[in-house]
Amino acid sequence: MTTKKQYPKGHFIGIGLAIGIPIGISIGLALGNIALGPAMGLPIGFGLGVALEKKYNQNPKKLSQTEIKRRKKYSLVCLSVGLILFLIILGIYHLIK
Repeated sequence: MTTKKQYPKGHFIGIGLAIGIPIGISIGLALGNIALGPAMGLPIGFGLGVALEKKYNQNPKKLSQTEIKRRKKYSLVCLSVGLILFLIILGIYHLIK
């Protein structure tokens, strides 16, 4: 007797996006337009993630309040770090230029 593992809602969508974006970037490189790659990879990955979510996660796991707060805090920290890194890279670019 096997038990199905439950995942939180959106688990497979994140996996699909993580697969789709590199696929899109490689397509963009092949087409000679790297900026087009992630724009193509996002819908590919999102579609893949939704399909996986429907197939493997029909009954998503409910998150506790502490898990929800922890995810919000991690998201805020990652967004802040990404914004700081973006501003640093932008400043370095303007110094070099």
